[in-house]
Amino acid sequence: MKTLFFLLYSFLSIAQCATISTQPLSQISCEGDSIRLTVASSGGTFQWEKRRPTDTKFTSITNARATRYTFLSGGSTHPTGTFYRLKITLDKCISYSDSVLVVLRKAPIISSISVCEKALVPLSPLYFWTLNGLPVDSIVAQPFLHGAKLKAFSRHTTYPAGTCVLASNEVSLSIRTLPPAPTHVVKIVTACIGLPFSLNATGCSPSLTYWYNASGTKLGEGSRLPLVASDSSIFRASCVKSGCEGPLSTGVKTILFAIPSPPINTSSTYFCSDVNINLLASGGLNNIWYESELAKSSLSTATALVMKAIRNSSTKDSILVRFASVKINDCESDRIPVIIHIKPRLKLLPLLAISLTGERTLNIPEAQTFNGTPPYKISYTSTAKSPFGPFTTNGFLFRTITDSLGCNIKDTTLVNYVRNGPIIHHLTARTETNCLMNNYRIRISGCSLKTSGLNASKRYESPLADFILSGGIYTFLCNDGQTDTIQLNLPFLKQPSWLLHKSFTSPICEEDSAFLSLTIDSVVRFVGWEKDSHLFSVDKTIKGLLPPGEYQNVLEENGCFYRSDKIILDRKPNPPTPKLEKMGAYFIKAHSVGISEWLIDKTRSTDSLSFRKITEGREFYVRAKWMHKNLACYSPYSNVYFVDLPTNYEFAAYPNPSSGILSIEIAYDTENALLYLFDLNGGLLDATEIKNSSRVLNWDISRFPTGTYILKLISDGISQEKTIRKFL
Repeated sequence: MKTLFFLLYSFLSIAQCATISTQPLSQISCEGDSIRLTVASSGGTFQWEKRRPTDTKFTSITNARATRYTFLSGGSTHPTGTFYRLKITLDKCISYSDSVLVVLRKAPIISSISVCEKALVPLSPLYFWTLNGLPVDSIVAQPFLHGAKLKAFSRHTTYPAGTCVLASNEVSLSIRTLPPAPTHVVKIVTACIGLPFSLNATGCSPSLTYWYNASGTKLGEGSRLPLVASDSSIFRASCVKSGCEGPLSTGVKTILFAIPSPPINTSSTYFCSDVNINLLASGGLNNIWYESELAKSSLSTATALVMKAIRNSSTKDSILVRFASVKINDCESDRIPVIIHIKPRLKLLPLLAISLTGERTLNIPEAQTFNGTPPYKISYTSTAKSPFGPFTTNGFLFRTITDSLGCNIKDTTLVNYVRNGPIIHHLTARTETNCLMNNYRIRISGCSLKTSGLNASKRYESPLADFILSGGIYTFLCNDGQTDTIQLNLPFLKQPSWLLHKSFTSPICEEDSAFLSLTIDSVVRFVGWEKDSHLFSVDKTIKGLLPPGEYQNVLEENGCFYRSDKIILDRKPNPPTPKLEKMGAYFIKAHSVGISEWLIDKTRSTDSLSFRKITEGREFYVRAKWMHKNLACYSPYSNVYFVDLPTNYEFAAYPNPSSGILSIEIAYDTENALLYLFDLNGGLLDATEIKNSSRVLNWDISRFPTGTYILKLISDGISQEKTIRKFL
């Protein structure tokens, strides 16, 4: 019985533990705030305990022996992350309340800021800032702000529901003065495409000098910038001192000229012995002549290189080499070799004196020539009226032998004449022109004997007095020594030469103007232009929107008509005119059939996208392009889209109000931007990062209730806000 009583007593003792009706709550507060922890209990003795982040177990808090414990947070005594609980002792029973965590928000700590003049002061978007006690969103560094005082304030949400604002330490703003822009002694530099040249800037030493091209890309550093470029441009420099880059210079303009193509040897390949040499190459007044390929100095800068006569007394060619180049705008081409051959001296076997008795015309043996280049052209003159007579007195025969290269030699032969009988024949001639064969048919009447025709180099004989001859001066006579003579001057028949000028060598576009023009000798009559075998125009020059087809020019000379080879004009279609219209808030879209080619502020863009941002310029045009193999055909320019005012750091959100999908457009290009959505109490509801602002961002806000919200964009250190409405 005693044992049963003892067990019952022990059970009743254990059951006397305190009952906790209200547990303490975990709290999120700001460092330095007062913290209140409360527990409601049925009774007992109380002792508050804590376990700091550095502690391994809970320890008692001195003088904390009530159900409510209030203390000032922070420091090493009550650091953030500390756990608290209440120990309740009732009789021999020990109970503990919930262990609650107290998290403390700390004030920001900032360092002194040093920035360059005119730069944006880097203010973290995580804080609110004051400058000399006044709130600011962004600061452009100006000299008068040097030494100004900056403070950062952080706003935190606390628990139970509430907020607190913590101020940072105060720092001074340091503004570094920008160095002045450098100057250029030489502001226009001329150079050759593909060859090195350099630009110079002064005024930065001992600081750094940065160089930029026309598009703003950095090219290099140093007072002297070595370059090799392919087109003319402008380059600007700046001074960099203590990490601050000053304004750009006025710039150095470069004018680049193409290196001309090497000339083409237009000299004769061969020259005759004992004649002056005149070497020619394409390039005209821009030619430079050298004795060797690597010679430092030139022989001449004239159009041609004139050399004294060289005698070649051997039996073989003598070889001579000179070098020529073309120099235009101080850009010189490669040197080409001009190789010529000096021919050996031409030799002619002389004739014995010729005696004429009765017959008054000459019959001359074949000339014997040495060291020349066949075929030979032999011309004769004499002291008679014609080269071969008739002679009426003693005289001389003169021979000139010219080979195929133009080398010649002359000699003289004595002619002794004895008259025999009177003139009894009187001759007449009838001439027929054969345009197809470029010759004449000559019929001589009045001579019953063999008839001869003589020109400067040859004698023709016909028993029927019927001759087929080409152009030249001919003397006809009867071969009996008793005749008069007839002299005919027959124009040379050949297709006349002309110089054709045309604006196309391949197909052209439908809307392109074209022209055909002809330069001919004044003695040649221009008949007209034929198109597809029909007369098209009688003007030597035709131009404009010439229809496609086959063209020929028709000429007339000495009663003969000639046609040129066919000239084919082929046209390809142009695309229709495109149209510009606005798309969204900051985009322009081109509607075109073909490749879009933009003209923005009179500057052609290489980007063929169908839309552009209005921040790229003020005036926008576009034309379409069709490619026909290597031919590009363009449409007329579209309507102009004119931007009244340039958009500067602006963004649009539409539709506003919105029921779900909100379209965001940024007026300027940025690689990184932050977009925040706040309620009217300043609570952050959502955020997103914009990686590329060249497109429209669609943001779904359908999950938020109907109401008014603040949309905040932070980009490039600039903060902008817009108010939007959300409805169901």
